[in-house]
Amino acid sequence: MLVVADRRPCSKVLLVDPTDHVLLFSGIDRTRPDAPPSWFPVGGSLEPGESPHDAAIRETREETGLVISDPGPIVLTRRFAWEFDGHRYDQEEWFFLVRTSRFEPFASAWTDAERATIRGHRWWSIDELRATAETVFPESLADELEALLAE
Repeated sequence: MLVVADRRPCSKVLLVDPTDHVLLFSGIDRTRPDAPPSWFPVGGSLEPGESPHDAAIRETREETGLVISDPGPIVLTRRFAWEFDGHRYDQEEWFFLVRTSRFEPFASAWTDAERATIRGHRWWSIDELRATAETVFPESLADELEALLAE
């Protein structure tokens, strides 16, 4: 039986502090209680009619409380299939890199799903990303971030 995946366009924001650490969230899939949490950047799906640029601004504010006016250009894209919360997705992601001072995110605008699945946050160095045995998405984040920060 062929399972059709829902198309899911997303904006992701690499929030990078002055010491080149990137903010990532840790989250779980409630439908797979034995699976370990994974780490991922700020961001989420576009709302109907929303551009990747506008979604990056909205998602950053909703997920962290940080208000940005311009996420800059798209610095990375990827497309992949995945499953989450019992649904299969065909996800396309547009990444933005935003420099910011280090701050503590707050969850005042999280969705119910985010409240149920996000387990924490952390600012990661490139070396820490390379050394961790934990799951980080995208898998090539350390290399991608290093290349972006060298530009």
